Amino acid sequence: MTMSRKFFYGIMCAAGVVLAVTGIGTYALGHPPMTHWALMTHVAAAPLFALALAGVALTWAGACTRGAVSGLSGLAKFLFWVILLCGLIVLLTGVVPMTPVFGTRGQHTLYLLHRYSAIVLTAAILLHLPALFRRPAAKV
Repeated sequence: MTMSRKFFYGIMCAAGVVLAVTGIGTYALGHPPMTHWALMTHVAAAPLFALALAGVALTWAGACTRGAVSGLSGLAKFLFWVILLCGLIVLLTGVVPMTPVFGTRGQHTLYLLHRYSAIVLTAAILLHLPALFRRPAAKV
């Protein structure tokens, strides 16, 4: 793995931990909605996550295409695309409600989409980490 791939992936994971602790952690501990320091930390970590996700997309996409010979398992490649898709949904559903386009009901729907796609994103990253070390089966 090249240094830039490791760097962007590491930053994405670090920012993802902060976001998961402040977002999912607040909800799981029964203290929603986020307020005070948890909310400010969550909002501060989001741009770092967005930039790192873009870096991961640029540096990993070539190795995660279907026919690429990269040493990554099919599971790792699949989870990479799940991470990108859910990451995009999480980012958009975090930013779009700040515009006056959606009413109260639309913002609530976007909030729920943000929450559940963040849970799937977190699970995909947690599953992707060990999948990186699993080598694909040799073709006979």
